Amino acid sequence: MAEGDGCLATLLIGKISPKELPNAGNEEMESHNKLVLIPGLPNDLALQCLARVPRRHHLNLRCVCTKWRDMVASESYYFLRKRLGLSEGWIYAFSRDYSECLHWHILDPVSRTWKELPGMPGDCLQRYGVTCSVVERELYVMGGGAKFRDPTSEVYKFDPIKNEWSEAAPMEMARCHFVSSALSGRLYAVGGLGASAGPLTSWEVFNPETNQWFAREDPNVVPDLGESLVIDGKIYVRHVSARAAYMGSYAAVFDPVESAWASVDNELMKKWCGPTAVTESDVYMLDQTFGIKLMVLDKDSGEWSRVGRFSPQSIRLPCRLVAIGKQLYVVGRGLKTLVLNTEKAGSGGGGVLVTTSINGLPECEDVVLSCHVIEL
Repeated sequence: MAEGDGCLATLLIGKISPKELPNAGNEEMESHNKLVLIPGLPNDLALQCLARVPRRHHLNLRCVCTKWRDMVASESYYFLRKRLGLSEGWIYAFSRDYSECLHWHILDPVSRTWKELPGMPGDCLQRYGVTCSVVERELYVMGGGAKFRDPTSEVYKFDPIKNEWSEAAPMEMARCHFVSSALSGRLYAVGGLGASAGPLTSWEVFNPETNQWFAREDPNVVPDLGESLVIDGKIYVRHVSARAAYMGSYAAVFDPVESAWASVDNELMKKWCGPTAVTESDVYMLDQTFGIKLMVLDKDSGEWSRVGRFSPQSIRLPCRLVAIGKQLYVVGRGLKTLVLNTEKAGSGGGGVLVTTSINGLPECEDVVLSCHVIEL
């Protein structure tokens, strides 16, 4: 029995006998049972026990009774798990297979096995230019469009607690090939291509609490946008074409205080050329221009320094990069994954990095489009 299973089994076995409540009538017994999480234990102690159940069992917890289902869906449950240092981050990988269909897979770093999520609703599986982001505990899939068809404004979200998809409020404008990011509990959709000819110079912000989008126009939102990065409470988006460099602008930055975008062309932006991941204290980038190099940001100078390189025999391009705590995960074609402990990697060595590996899917050639982490 795995660690945590014994705790779960003990909780499931615990029952309360009518003899233990000799003065309680049927109505009082029913009212009591509706409030008690585990018969015989105060609710605060019961919550402490249930918070220690590993995340892989949370779907089973929801099936025990209504009280436990509501508890697992509550903010207090995951706030307690986070306060106790029990939160577990799982990786969600968005990929396209050889038949050009989209898929979501999930990786539990403890079990080290990839599993496929339920398919997205509607015609999402055949779309191009789709953008994804995580806000709080939910995964959002936005926009995109089918071949030779206009983009859509549709938005879907995945609830990892219920393990199901649902429809969220659509964006105010249809978009594809745009960038998105999450900041301070809000979701941002920036630029891209719309239903009419020409690129969009607008951005939108989504409030999950009210389920509403608000669109804004800004001339600093330009085409040819690549990825986004959140540093020090600001959103950066980089350009991916040489034309942007000729214009003297390598990226744009959003300041939530000013609620506006501005162009930026410092060293951080000029050398930013690949997927990024933020750990507890550092910002890392995967440079895949010549080989696969891991770079770290020197926040004082604003320059990228080389940490080391990954063996080309260990993983196939293109790769994505995510972080859970101090661990970096490099996810390549077919979901083959390399795991690097940043505390042991050091910096400035430049040699081949020592990693552990997680097998991808058998005979899989899926190209990974993006990766995200949800902690529960």
